[in-house]
Amino acid sequence: MTVRDLFRRTQVRSAVAFTLIITIAVSAIFATLIVRLAAGLEESAHARVLNTRDALLAIDRRYGFDELVSVVTDEAESVRDTDSIFAVVDANGTFVAGNIRTEKPFQGWRVLERSRLPDIAADGTGHDRFFAVWTPVSRGMLLIGRSDREVQQARGILMRSLGWGLLATAIVGVGSGIYLARGAQKRIDDIANTLSAVSSGELDRRVPVKFPHHDLDEVGERINAMLTQLERLVQNANQSSTDIAHDLKRPMTRLRQQLESASEIEGASPAVSEVLEEAIAEVDSIVSTFEALLNIGQLEAGDRRARFVDLDLSTVLGDTIEAYKPVIEDSGFHLAWNGVQQAGPIVRGDHELLVQLMANLIENALQHCPAGTTIELAVGTSQRGPVATVADNGPGIPDGERENVFRRFYRLERERSSPGHGLGLSLVRAIADLHGATVTLAGNNPGLKVLIAFPSRT
Repeated sequence: MTVRDLFRRTQVRSAVAFTLIITIAVSAIFATLIVRLAAGLEESAHARVLNTRDALLAIDRRYGFDELVSVVTDEAESVRDTDSIFAVVDANGTFVAGNIRTEKPFQGWRVLERSRLPDIAADGTGHDRFFAVWTPVSRGMLLIGRSDREVQQARGILMRSLGWGLLATAIVGVGSGIYLARGAQKRIDDIANTLSAVSSGELDRRVPVKFPHHDLDEVGERINAMLTQLERLVQNANQSSTDIAHDLKRPMTRLRQQLESASEIEGASPAVSEVLEEAIAEVDSIVSTFEALLNIGQLEAGDRRARFVDLDLSTVLGDTIEAYKPVIEDSGFHLAWNGVQQAGPIVRGDHELLVQLMANLIENALQHCPAGTTIELAVGTSQRGPVATVADNGPGIPDGERENVFRRFYRLERERSSPGHGLGLSLVRAIADLHGATVTLAGNNPGLKVLIAFPSRT
């Protein structure tokens, strides 16, 4: 299963959508937390600066400017705290004490980059910033600042936590979606395989049901009920047509025997003999119709599937051509065949029935095309499996009639006066359905092309 096929699954798309929603929600929550925490830590840094300032201002008021300078000098020379900056300038703006010399007094709060403070640029990290403020003292100005490293560290921890959390959410969400999709897809595949088998004639197939209260299993139960009803209706219809054909075939056979006996009576006039021969021909046509109906009924019942074996499709067409080549040439038609001495694709089926399918298509062309028409047979493969083609350059079938001709007893308006019972293509489709193949009628510019596409063996 490719990634594209995987994302066609409803469960996977739902899991991905749910994961995106959770990811967006978690990201929004973490973003809010980061902003709130950063703001809180900045306020804390400001508060620590103000507390330190108040303590130093108290020293200045109580012990004087010189004591303030002494305390600031001690703090600046201390190596235990690289996250604080100090500076004292006198009334003339001359540096007196501290660990930074280049910063001039300014109004209000300001953020100072460590990389722009030469005295301490090598300490800490190059990304540090300081929340700093100048405050007047008795004989000058006092600068106090506090690093935002705690803010950056907290932000980094939250961002890493967010990244790992989103990764875990994506893995769990998508993984859960794939796991759920596999279970649900198995049920969907069971339904699809059952419907495919039923469409191929296996009317007794049913969708397996494991958990009666599961939504897909409830769908399966309803499909099974529908298939049971469908099987009953098809069996009744097939049985009715089969019974009618079987019951009428016997008296028609006896009638033919009586007509033959009558035609053999000596002394019968030529006119009577001619009428009897026409009656026998009509009876033969009726009997062949009954036999076609019986064959279609047997095929739709699927009884012949037990005889399926692996067959070379080129061999099937070759055997059909060997039997019909003299008839084709004697009728003034031309034959083209691409499978001479060439191994063809393997199909699973009944040799006799497939030969009959191809023979019906050839007879259809012989019956409805004028002499001189070319009948072309070919074997090939498509993306879905082996394909057999029977084409001609005759009058063809109009686009709007191509599906109708598969109906029993249906005949084109221009063919109603020609011989035949209108069951040839119905029998072709019944044989194809039994083999899981599809029959497609297409234009041949001019003429008709019949494509029989068999399922792939892989």
